[in-house]
Formats: sequence, C-alpha cells, structure tokens
Amino acid sequence: MDFALTRGTPQPRPAVRMKMARMALIAGACIAAGVAFNIARDGGPPREGTRAEVSLPPSPIAPGDSSAKSPVDEGNIARVPDSATPALTLPELERRLNTDRDSRELVLREELPTLVAQRPQEIARYAELEADTQLREQLIRQVAQLWARTDADRAMAWVMSLPESPEKQATLIDVSLTVAETDAPRAAGLREASVGNIEPDGVLEAIVQRWAERDFDGALAWVDARPRNAQYDKLLQRLVYVRAAGGAPGEAARIVEQSFMEGASKAEAAAIVSQFSGEAR
Repeated sequence: MDFALTRGTPQPRPAVRMKMARMALIAGACIAAGVAFNIARDGGPPREGTRAEVSLPPSPIAPGDSSAKSPVDEGNIARVPDSATPALTLPELERRLNTDRDSRELVLREELPTLVAQRPQEIARYAELEADTQLREQLIRQVAQLWARTDADRAMAWVMSLPESPEKQATLIDVSLTVAETDAPRAAGLREASVGNIEPDGVLEAIVQRWAERDFDGALAWVDARPRNAQYDKLLQRLVYVRAAGGAPGEAARIVEQSFMEGASKAEAAAIVSQFSGEAR
C-alpha cells in the first residue's frame, strides 16, 4: 500500500508575523504620507465629479485628547513636545532608530515626544511590533510615559493590553508614577486598578505618601475607604509616617489608636511614631 506524504502549509513564526505586521504599518504610513503630499501639491482634494488617484478609508488610528504637556524623565527626554512641529514619518523613524546608537538616542530624546503628541496610538503600535527586544522595551516605556502625560486612561489601557511580562509590569509602574507627579489621586486609582486592593504594593504606598504630603486629609479619606486588610495597613502606616515626620506625632499617635486593629501592623505604626516623639509605645 502506498502512503502519500503530505506537508501542511507552513505558518509564519511569531517573529516573522511581527515583522510582517510592522512592514504593513510602515507601508500604510508611506501611502498616507504620499496621498497627503499629492493633495497639497495639487492645491487640495479633488472637486466633485473628479476622481482621486488613490482612495483610502478613514484611518482607525486617532490621536488621544491632549490635556497637559510637560517633558518626561528629564534625564532622557529633554523637551516639551510641540504639536505644531511636523513629526517624523514611520519610515524615517525606522531608518534613524536603526542607523547607530547616537542617532537612536537623539530620536528617543528629541523626536519621540512630538510623535507621541501627534499620533500616540500609531506610535504605540509601532513600539509593540519592534523586533529588537531592548529597543522594544525602551520604546514601550517611553511612549507610555509620554502618552500618560496627555491621556493617562488611554495610556494605561494600552499597557494593560500588552502580553504579560516584566516589561509590562515595569511600564505600569512608570505610568502610575508619571501621573502621580501632577495628579496623585488619579495615579492612586490607576495603580489600584492594576494591582487590586488586597495585597500590599510598594508603588501604591509611595503614591499615597506623596499624595499625603500635599493633601493629607484627601489621602486619609481615600485610604479610609479601602477594605481593612494588609494593603490598608501598609497605606495607613505611610500616612502615620507623613504626620509624625511633619511635626505632628501626637496626631499620628491618634491615627494609630483609632484606625489600627491590635496586632503587628499597629505595633509597627506605633514604632514609627516613637521615632519622632521619643516616646516608647
């Protein structure tokens, strides 16, 4: 009996699929740029009764709403993006990121803020498809921080949609801390949404402490509304520290007595107060 050997249609590997998607994204950007150039050269879009040489459907990618502008990580990105300045095209970005290390750093520092300000979703997708692991992480983290300064909700939603990885967790922290620089209450809510409200989280604690240093009553009210558990105790200890270190150890002691249940967490909070009051409790 003869057995015919058949071979299934080969499927592209993940890296190949990512490269194909990246090439399609860049090709689409090239076509869109070409159409825009032709329209500008010919004095505007075709009049009624004429036909354009190239017809494109509306782009599904729209820039996020802008609500604030400031530089991200002054050590890496030195200038505020100017939305009126023309940004690089994707082919230009691709070429300059892959020219040499100096060109890459210059683009990330000088050009990326404008790109994200004008086309955040497109640049976010470009970052996702980067094949170089190190560059991909650098792009994702910087794009997320820049985007968070103008549209924190969309930036956080994008990062949450990424595959689970240490890179994703680091970027979630970046977004929360970036927002906390100007809006600690919102940053606390974003961080809680990503880690839950049960287990202690050092990043959330740091955000709440920063909040308390600016608006203690607001931070205390937010913490008091949380479930009574291990996370609540750690957050409250941060508030106790802020009050005691701020010159009000007596008020900090009252918070310890009124808000903690008996146990190790209360003893730790009391020890914090004693560092500033000199009283052994």
